[in-house]
Amino acid sequence: MTNVQPSRASPPGGPPSWARSRLQAGLGALVCVCVALPSRAEGPPLGTGSGALPGYARVPVVAAAPRGVLASGSFGYGITESQDDAPGTHHRLGGRAAVGVTPLDWLDVSLATNFRNDRHTVSDDLGSDQGSAIDSELYAQVGHALGSDFHVGTGLRASFVRGVTLGRSLESPALDLQLLAAYVPKDSSSSVGLLAGFRYDRTAQAVLAPNQYRAGDRLALGLSAFNAVPLGLGASHRFGATELVGELSGELLLGSDAPDIAASPWRASAGVRQRLSDVLALRLMTETALGSRPAVGADDPLTPIEPRFQVLAGLTYALLDWQPSASAPAAAPPGALTRPPAAAPSTLCALRVNVWTIDGFPLSDAKVELESGGKRFDVPHQNLEGYELGELARGDAIVHVSAPRLKPKALPVRLRPGEPLTLDVRLERAPQNGQVQGLVRSFGGKGLRAHIRIEPIGSELSTDASGRFVADVPPGRYQVVIDAPGHERQRRQIEVTPDGVVVVNADMVRLR
Repeated sequence: MTNVQPSRASPPGGPPSWARSRLQAGLGALVCVCVALPSRAEGPPLGTGSGALPGYARVPVVAAAPRGVLASGSFGYGITESQDDAPGTHHRLGGRAAVGVTPLDWLDVSLATNFRNDRHTVSDDLGSDQGSAIDSELYAQVGHALGSDFHVGTGLRASFVRGVTLGRSLESPALDLQLLAAYVPKDSSSSVGLLAGFRYDRTAQAVLAPNQYRAGDRLALGLSAFNAVPLGLGASHRFGATELVGELSGELLLGSDAPDIAASPWRASAGVRQRLSDVLALRLMTETALGSRPAVGADDPLTPIEPRFQVLAGLTYALLDWQPSASAPAAAPPGALTRPPAAAPSTLCALRVNVWTIDGFPLSDAKVELESGGKRFDVPHQNLEGYELGELARGDAIVHVSAPRLKPKALPVRLRPGEPLTLDVRLERAPQNGQVQGLVRSFGGKGLRAHIRIEPIGSELSTDASGRFVADVPPGRYQVVIDAPGHERQRRQIEVTPDGVVVVNADMVRLR
């Protein structure tokens, strides 16, 4: 709950009016915990957002969290430029701690507390306003994964600020109803999520006589007298253990006296999340407020104004996994292991892979392998009905699929107990190289040592003792340049077709 009381209760123009609780600028960074539990849901890894649940920055993703308890926290600094009604730079140090609980695959609940300390420089003679604030929020979301890639659901958030009394705080909440959708494909490193909803906001009623606050204090309150339409679009892309995150979000304020669209809170967020292990990760995010600023004069309605720019940093750690991994089996002799070791019955997983060409023709001669625990295991073809392997231990793995004349694929997966994982893989055609073969000899028929250069690709090679050479090149038109010591240079124009063989025999003329 937010402490919105002025520390020195005085009319405008008097001494600063915020609570005496001060946060020293050198306060150590709070730990930011964005949990990545070993028993993650199917699909590519997706780090946690601001609420200890999978998502981007403020846009969550439903039906993507593992069963268990996730903890999250963050610490950061923000700055706001001088305003017409509140001259002077506004600085903010803030932190956030949250705990997310996923008791069921389709249900997530989180509880978060935000703390911040604001300092607003007025002038050399008036000094500065400074104070701290705390608010709390409870969030629940339900959702469903459609197939293996799409996630849809709804979320409900209740935010409370600390007013004059506890009863007044509970009577002045901000309630959000959200509609959520996301595309999080298992066979891709990218994902995208959407948020749209409605906010019933009564937080401005938590404080008495808001017109008694200085402009700098009103800038720091973060309360709103208007309902709003929250909107958000988030996206991420992974590079191994590194995940890049970007998001556009905001709230369109509603009401006859509401600021125009450009002055509503809009923001752009970007950052990186780095997984250090299955239970530990690092996060660094930046956020920039977009658009103009509403007025914060004594007669203006309260409107949320966020820092123009802020940066957040922290760590991530797993608190509790409700589906513990099976104990490791005894090591087998070298060469004796032909499939992954079986897991305990309560954690058995199964994998099925269907392989087609890009044109939709099924393949029964593909090579499918499962990489798990640093080892690879063949996934056998079962009666012309796909590639299947059962009795697998839960956790992260990589499926490797290859076939002659087709581009191979490596797909990250997560194996979950009781939910057989089915992958549908389409392999594209691989470029088919051609070949250039040749024989370089003298007019007397003796093989010559020669240097061969194929232009314009710049491939260079030498003939063997008998004067022969072989080169694999992509289909196309080339010029073969032949240089033999003591002989005149020769150039040959050739055209190589896919899987074709071009023969170049050169009888070299001696230099005179």
